[in-house]
Amino acid sequence: MFGIDLALFSFWKEVALLCWAVCLSGFLLWDRRNKVTQEAIVTLRHEVAKELADMRLNLESRRRHIDESIELMRARQADTPTRGDLADLYRAINSVSQVSTELRGTVTALTNTIQMINQHLLDK
Repeated sequence: MFGIDLALFSFWKEVALLCWAVCLSGFLLWDRRNKVTQEAIVTLRHEVAKELADMRLNLESRRRHIDESIELMRARQADTPTRGDLADLYRAINSVSQVSTELRGTVTALTNTIQMINQHLLDK
């Protein structure tokens, strides 16, 4: 009549238990795959230390290169003329220009005088 079939109940109980065990195992595998182990920590520390050493080495070489560039610029800057040097140069150029203008005037006057003397001698 209203009896309970214990074999059927036991079957479904075992199926539910099996499903629960499979789901729990799947969850644990999924959850633990991302967990950090001590070996991963040591490996990561070594990789980070190596990368930091490479960065420091690269940083030192770049710093040396920049220092060399700055020294080169300072050496070039020491050889560049200042405003005072340029002012002295312009004064010297102006005085040479004035002297050359005077010489040209003198040469022109001498040429004219020589031509007049030549003309005078030719006319006699």
